[in-house]
Amino acid sequence: MALRLQELHPTIVHTPIALLPLAVGAEILGAITDRQVFRTFGRRAITLAAAGAVGAVVTGLIAGEEVNVEGETRDMLQTHRNLNALATVVAITMAVWRHQVRKPGPAYLAAGLTGVGVVGYTAYLGGELVYEHGVGVDPAKGVWRPDAPQLSRRQFGEFMRDAAVDVWHGLKHMGQELAQGKIVPSLVKRRPHEQQAIAEAAD
Repeated sequence: MALRLQELHPTIVHTPIALLPLAVGAEILGAITDRQVFRTFGRRAITLAAAGAVGAVVTGLIAGEEVNVEGETRDMLQTHRNLNALATVVAITMAVWRHQVRKPGPAYLAAGLTGVGVVGYTAYLGGELVYEHGVGVDPAKGVWRPDAPQLSRRQFGEFMRDAAVDVWHGLKHMGQELAQGKIVPSLVKRRPHEQQAIAEAAD
C-alpha cells in the first residue's frame, strides 16, 4: 500500500529522534574517555541527525496541512511544529559547528542536551496528537482529505505537486501564527474568557 501525504512524516521523524541523542551521547563519551572513535561517530551522527531533522520538518509541514485539528489539538500541533523547527536550527548549527572543531566544548554539549530535551518533548506531543486525539488517523476523522494522492507511480506527479503546495501553505501558516504570538500555545494556558469563547464556538 502506497503512502499518503500525511503518512510521510512518521516514516522520517524517527531519524533525528534517534540520532541526536546518539550524537550527543557519543561526544560526551569522547570527552570523558578522550577516545577519537566516539568523537568521529558523534560528528557523523549529528550530520545525519540534521539532515533527518530537515526531512522531518518538511514532511511535518505537509502533514500539518492534511490533518484535522481544532482548539487544543491545533495548539499542540503548532507547539510541536514550532519547537521542531527550533530543534532543526539547533541541529544544523551543531552539524556546521562540529565540522569546524576537533573537540567540541561544553557549549556544544549543552546545546546538544537542550536539543535532545526539546526533541523529546515534541515527540511526546506528536504521540499525544496521534494516539490520544486521533490526528492523522482516518477512522478517527483526523484526516482533512482521505483521498489525498498516494506515493505511487500512477499518482507520483500529483503527489509531488500537492506536497509542494502543502509545504508552501505550511510555511505561510507558520509565519502567520508566529506573527500572532502563537509560538508554544499548548504551553500557555488560555485565559478564562478565551476558554469561554472556544466553548461557545463549539456549541
